[in-house]
Amino acid sequence: MNITALTLATLPLADWFQSSAGQQWIVAILLCFVFISFIREWFPVEITSLCAAALLMIFGILDSKEVLTSFANSGPLTVVCMFILSASLEKTGLIAELSKLFNKISKGNELIALIAITLGALAVSPFVNNTPVVVILMPVVLSFCREHGIAPSKLLIPLSFATILGGTCSIIGTSTNVVVLGQVQKLGYDAVKMFTMTPMGLLYAIAGLAYIWIFGRKILPNRETLSTLLPQEAQRDFLLQMRIVNNSPFIGATPLELTRTELNGMRIIEVRRKGVTLQDELTQITLQEGDRLLVLCGKKKISQAREARGVDLGWDESRGLEALEQRDVLIVEGMVDIGSEFAGHTLEELKLRQKFNVLVLAIHRHGKNITNDLNQNTRLNEGDTLLLEGAQNGMERLLRKRRLIPLSRKIVEVHNKNKRVWAIAAMAIFILFGLLGSFEQYGAFFAFFAQFDPFYLAFVAALLVIMAGCIKPREAYRSVDWSIIFLILGMLCVGDAMSKTGLARTIAEAVVGSVGTLGPLFMLSVMYMLCSTITEMVSNNAVAAIMAPLAYEMAIKFGVDPMPFIMAVMFGASASFATPIGYQTNTYVYNAGGYKFSDFLKIGGPLNIILWIVFTLAAPIFFPF
Repeated sequence: MNITALTLATLPLADWFQSSAGQQWIVAILLCFVFISFIREWFPVEITSLCAAALLMIFGILDSKEVLTSFANSGPLTVVCMFILSASLEKTGLIAELSKLFNKISKGNELIALIAITLGALAVSPFVNNTPVVVILMPVVLSFCREHGIAPSKLLIPLSFATILGGTCSIIGTSTNVVVLGQVQKLGYDAVKMFTMTPMGLLYAIAGLAYIWIFGRKILPNRETLSTLLPQEAQRDFLLQMRIVNNSPFIGATPLELTRTELNGMRIIEVRRKGVTLQDELTQITLQEGDRLLVLCGKKKISQAREARGVDLGWDESRGLEALEQRDVLIVEGMVDIGSEFAGHTLEELKLRQKFNVLVLAIHRHGKNITNDLNQNTRLNEGDTLLLEGAQNGMERLLRKRRLIPLSRKIVEVHNKNKRVWAIAAMAIFILFGLLGSFEQYGAFFAFFAQFDPFYLAFVAALLVIMAGCIKPREAYRSVDWSIIFLILGMLCVGDAMSKTGLARTIAEAVVGSVGTLGPLFMLSVMYMLCSTITEMVSNNAVAAIMAPLAYEMAIKFGVDPMPFIMAVMFGASASFATPIGYQTNTYVYNAGGYKFSDFLKIGGPLNIILWIVFTLAAPIFFPF
């Protein structure tokens, strides 16, 4: 027999793979591996998601046409448009106006600041992606806290929580809701409009803010940030340039050996030879005549540097300390952005000293400040907060061109204020059409607007701000967090596989058969809590994509309207308050506020329970079975 003639089609195992039960088992096992990979972080979440889609094609569960159909889903495309709209509001300076209003209202009072920042974030988040809201407001909050002696940890968690609560008030407030909408529309259910969940969302948000204002603020920790760790003598003010003179005793020595003499206490950050910056480490450089050194030192060390043997500052005595070689040095806090090219690289690989004249003094990670163990082999992670020191021009270049979010120094950006009216008009049309379409049951006038789904409106609005010049095409492309988009695309394929193979229906039948006597209200409450629990460990978008088909099938088996079960997924998948890893805004404030993992559990745990009770009691009122 020709062995090559054997194919899987002739084997009993192949028949099992093609059977309904076999395909359900494959999807279920794949789903387990996906969740484990998300939690253990074997690969970036978007890569895991796309690998799952690829495996579904390999096993023949989805064909290429079905995968491409998922990739053309309106959900992720709507999210892309919302990223662009949010960026246009930022570029035209509209979101930045919030910072001015915040400082004007707060007046140095911690409680007033807490109320102002949470209300402001809550008001913006239903219409703007909450990630840029947090990124823009974090430096504002940190600056306010430094100025008035308030711990940033008292305000940053409330800022993140407020944006999450605000995002539940509309379809476009969070990508989670958009993903759920895309899934149920593919199942043939189109009753969810842009502001269908708004009444429930407002009650939900009010309950959350009341907890934060009355109880949560009392258990918020008083954590230090990196800038408070520097002793007073470490606040260096000047960057000096020195030259190795003829017959210097340091010729042939390393730069570090030079600092063990009269220059003790100074820090060499760069060596230039014939106008070229040497890329080698300081321990591997042998000094030559004419080499120029960039040295950090305090004011008291300047006169000592002038008298040091073997080096020359090149100053004109008549000009004294006002020489051109003396430049201001900044100490700045910056955070490694999600998706930054810095993440995963060591300090040695990044060569910040050689490229930007910037030193990393300390790193804050997972509630701990890394100072004593800091070395060139230290690898940076997403969300790390860095304490940076260097010359102003290098610091500006680093913060502008690299994926670092400035926390203690606001980079001056030119806003297209003359284009602001177009950004406002685009957002106003987007919101108005969506709002009117939510009342289609009240007549033909409202029904006309209901035909414009969120993707249609978002696409037109995004195109308008680009054509009007509110944001450049290249800036629009960069504004999209493509890791989120690819995560959503892959998980939509997994959700499709659950529906196609009947796995979602099988699970729904098993659950309803087990707890059917307890009624749909009990199952609705369980569905919310299940989504809320899983989203603390796994991306909220992944939870939304997987649980939406299951929730729909469960409602069908109970013989009730799917709307309350769909809402349970929307609200539950966004209810990530007990960990810093379930929601991106929590990850941003985690290290910036000096928090520990347990801080989120202490504050967010009770909030999760309160919101679960609120949803269970209120959902049947707003969305009757």
